[in-house]
Amino acid sequence: MIIKPKLEWHETTSLKAPYIYWRDTLIVLHNPTKVFVVDAFREQLSKYAPPPQVSIFKYTYRIGQVDDENVKFLECIAGALQTKLKPLITRKYACKDILVEL
Repeated sequence: MIIKPKLEWHETTSLKAPYIYWRDTLIVLHNPTKVFVVDAFREQLSKYAPPPQVSIFKYTYRIGQVDDENVKFLECIAGALQTKLKPLITRKYACKDILVEL
């Protein structure tokens, strides 16, 4: 199955309102020179904690909202985004038979 999700991105230096109330989001932690991590997060963002390895860096949150029909493929989208951005910290996303076009 091939999916082509519509992503809406927002950037912020800290998690604050209205972002903390969002659910089912993609989170990219980055600075101008490097991407640190790509996360798929299904709970409210107020519960999100960045990986401890990035605490020594200064970074920005890039928060992505996926269109409603593709929310169920959030982990697959995160995996495709991770392959494209090549972050320092990689996650394992189990995604079979689904191809994501970004």
